[in-house]
Parts: sequence; structure tokens; C-alpha cells
Amino acid sequence: MFIVKKDQPDLDFSVVQGCLEELLEASANFLERQWPNKYQIVDSARVIFYTRMRLVINTYSSIMWLTADIPADPRRKYLVLATPPLIRSLFEELMYLIFVFHDLPALMQSFAMTNYTELALEINHAERFHHTKPEWSQYISDSKKRLEGLGVKLKLSPKQAENPKSEIGRWPTPGRMIRIVKERWPDSTNIEFMEYIQSWLYRTLSGDTHLSFHGVVRRGSFYATKETRESLGIEDAKIKEAERYESFKMEMIWTMVSLLLSIVSEIEIHFQFGLAARAKYLWVIFEQHSDLAKEFYKSRYQQNLASL
Repeated sequence: MFIVKKDQPDLDFSVVQGCLEELLEASANFLERQWPNKYQIVDSARVIFYTRMRLVINTYSSIMWLTADIPADPRRKYLVLATPPLIRSLFEELMYLIFVFHDLPALMQSFAMTNYTELALEINHAERFHHTKPEWSQYISDSKKRLEGLGVKLKLSPKQAENPKSEIGRWPTPGRMIRIVKERWPDSTNIEFMEYIQSWLYRTLSGDTHLSFHGVVRRGSFYATKETRESLGIEDAKIKEAERYESFKMEMIWTMVSLLLSIVSEIEIHFQFGLAARAKYLWVIFEQHSDLAKEFYKSRYQQNLASL
């Protein structure tokens, strides 16, 4: 992927780190403390939104620790290779926001209902594989009571309660989100961007996470030093290894940063908490150093934030 611009000096992240972290925290605080009145009747939406945003911040903090150079810590060697699944979660959070904002009340209800489906599937698993084990009987019994109570709370129909997998379904993957938007909101201006970032990011992040052949090569080759050095020679291999490691690290960091700023921007575009200027300030800086940030900003956020 084209992530980092090669014709620009490296960005001293410490210069903007505080601004980014304050913006992330402000978004979480606004979601918690200034939840819009028009959504007050949407059950659990406020707590789900602000806790998800705090999980985004937690993910960011984890990635920053795994990739940090300062303070020097030999235990961090190659821990950056563990970041693709974390960054993929940020991608899925961005897709979740864009999807849910098409109809927040209705889709939050659907989101809650899929909890019933998942609990029902868990009970089916437990009964199938553990029904003869006495130590599982209490768990199965308690889970069934929880399921019954959840069905009452969600006001499910008998048909939905009986066959949740087919009548309610499971929460959609990013690809299914795009298909649903095309079906329900064919005129949505978000479709092109959703398809764009799905095509650009999901394939690589998913392959890295699930260790496709390409994912094994990208992440695992750093441990195949014997084979690499036999092929290239020790000195050339060391140079290539250092270059590939730094390139992978920068790709992960800039993908993370671009997704974080996209998440904050989507929240600001929808809720208009007054954070647009702070988001634009960071976009302008980041797009000068990353092709990914530039593409995101130019294709969506420059125009959408300009009107706020």
C-alpha cells in the first residue's frame, strides 16, 4: 500500500501527539456528556458510543506502546508485527460509524438484537458439546434465563425468539454493511468511500490478521533470517531487514493515525460537537506526510469538515 510519502521529511510525532490524544479524549467526553436529545430514547446508544470510543483510545495506546522507540526496551523488538489485528479493529470501527449513521435509531436497535442471536448461538454450542457434563448444567440454565429476559426486553416476536439466526441475523461484516447500504440507501453519498477504504485497507489488514500467504510473508519473514541471509548474504540481508521493518512499522503507524482521525471526523460530522477545526488542523499536517492520510482527507473529510 502507498502509505508514507517519500519526498517529505519524517514527522516528529511528539509535536502533534498531544493534539491527537486530546482530540480523541474530547470526542469520548462529548459522546458521554453531551449526547444529543434526539437520541435519548435510543436505548443504550449513549453508553455504547462513548465506551466504543474509549476502546478506540485503548487500542491507540496499545499500539503506541508496541511501536514506541522511547524509552528503549529490547522486549519491544518486533512487537509491531502484532499490530495489524488492532489496526483492523480501528478500520471496523470506522465502517461501523459510517454504517450506523445512516439510521442511528433503527440500526442501534438491530445492533442490540444481534446480542440475542449471539447468546442463542452460544447456548446451542454449549448444549451440543457439553450437555452431558454436570459442570456445564448451571451455566446452560443461567444462559437460558438471560436469553429469555433479553427477548422480553427487546420485545421480540415469537418467531424472532425461536429462530434468531434467520429472523434477526448477526451484525454485518464491513462487506455486508456496504451491501445493506446499497439496498436500503442506494443514493447514499457514503457508498463510494466505504467501497474505497474497504478495497484499500481491508484486504491487507485481514490478510495480515488471518495470516494469508501474503500475510505470513509480510509478518513472518522477519523471523526467517537464516533463509534471507543465505539468499542475500549477511550484510545485504541485515540492511534489507532493517528497511522492511521500518517500512512495515511506518505503514502500521500511519494507517492507525489515518483511521483514528477518520473516526473522530465521522463523529464530528454527525454530532457537530465543535471539534472540526482541531480535526482539520491535524489532517492538514498528516496529509503532507502520508499518501493514505492525503487520500482520506481529499476524498472525504476536507469537504465534509469545511462546512462545519
